[in-house]
Parts: sequence; C-alpha cells; structure tokens
Amino acid sequence: PRPLAGRDGRPWLDGPLALVEGPERIQGGWWEGEDVARDYYLARDWRGAWLWLFRDLRRGGWNLHGFFD
Repeated sequence: PRPLAGRDGRPWLDGPLALVEGPERIQGGWWEGEDVARDYYLARDWRGAWLWLFRDLRRGGWNLHGFFD
C-alpha cells in the first residue's frame, strides 16, 4: 500500500478523490498479534480512473491499495 495525503479528512492524489463505494470493513490478524482494521473504498480520481483505497482504523490515514483498468 502507498500512503496518500488527506485534506479535510478526504483522500488526495494529484487532486481530490471521490469515494464511490464503501466502506467495506476488513478486520483480522488479532490471533497472530497483528490486529488489522481497515475500511476499503472504490474511488475515482479527477481523470476518471478507478482506485482501491483503504483507511487504516488503527493508525489513521489513507492508503492506495491498487488501480483498476
């Protein structure tokens, strides 16, 4: 995952990202001592490209997880 900037609590990558779908919460790893809690979203950038983002609920901050073609 690549950390993203945030402005006013919203994700930002070369401009504001529009959250289109989500959140879908993923939690796990507690049994291995690596607790993960993330909210995943589908988003679009200003060019219309689709992105897969998550917000880390433990550490805070937005992250880019991938792009869609």
